[in-house]
Amino acid sequence: MKPPFDITPRMLNLTAEISAMIGRMEGARLKIPLLELRRKINASSIHSSCVIEGNQLTLDQATDVINGKRVVGPKKDILEIRNAHELYGMIQDFDPRKEQDLLRAHGVLMRGLGVSAGQYRRTGVVVRSGDTVVHSAPPCRQVPALVSRLFEFINESRDLHPLIASSIFHYEFEFIHPFEDGNGRTGRFWQTLMLRHARPCFDLVPVETAIKDHQQAYYDAIDRSNKAGRSTAFIEFMFEVILEAALGLEKLVSGKAKPSDRIALMMKHGPREFTRKEYIRIVGEIAAHTASRDLKEAVHRKLLSMTGSRARAVYKKIDL
Repeated sequence: MKPPFDITPRMLNLTAEISAMIGRMEGARLKIPLLELRRKINASSIHSSCVIEGNQLTLDQATDVINGKRVVGPKKDILEIRNAHELYGMIQDFDPRKEQDLLRAHGVLMRGLGVSAGQYRRTGVVVRSGDTVVHSAPPCRQVPALVSRLFEFINESRDLHPLIASSIFHYEFEFIHPFEDGNGRTGRFWQTLMLRHARPCFDLVPVETAIKDHQQAYYDAIDRSNKAGRSTAFIEFMFEVILEAALGLEKLVSGKAKPSDRIALMMKHGPREFTRKEYIRIVGEIAAHTASRDLKEAVHRKLLSMTGSRARAVYKKIDL
């Protein structure tokens, strides 16, 4: 059965704009050190998806966990990051059209976290906002059939644009809420998987981070779609945040970034403390004097503090 949704003019315009942008990024992707940027974006995506669900670790702490360093923090939060890092590191091993791979992904994500990892829920579940119930998920006995029908739709709709198909899957998955826990993280991972499977350059687009930056709007879009009985509002929301996430990165990849673009990338995806050399490695192959000007401007804007001088200076993000 086809999930209910509408194709709107806004959706078509955003699809064309995002597709064109991704195409330009693919044509220019050798102009910055992609391995370093990809690593930073991946860490940010992992951290953001966990933070949406209440994880208390900072991005720097999550990055340390990912890099195998010792971190002082709640054991559950540390394990969530470790599991998510393992899952995203396996992303090439999953087929977005296979239901068994979904179960396997959930098993990795929720291993050791006190739920039936990799198994559909056997109880009813409601989603709350404070004391208010905002969504009552379908009965557990319906879950296997609902998820199977969702995968059937994805497999039978291969002509549907991946931006639309992945957003529909994301919304319908959250509506079904098939697992005891980890539904949000799994749904966001699966949309990322579907996008990367369709266009590999999506690995440079931090979809999860964009959602975290608009977390309440994310919940509102889900709620509007729930009330309307169709995923249209959620699809449009996802297109808007994907476009926003891709916009700054296109400038960096194409070599047309302004100082403010490079600084914004470092503030969002870079470590808490860094040197000029590390700044250049993350934002692109710019000259040392250009990097110094960028960093001087960030210090002037009170985004960064600086200790030391010249090439040995250490910059630290200022909490706003």
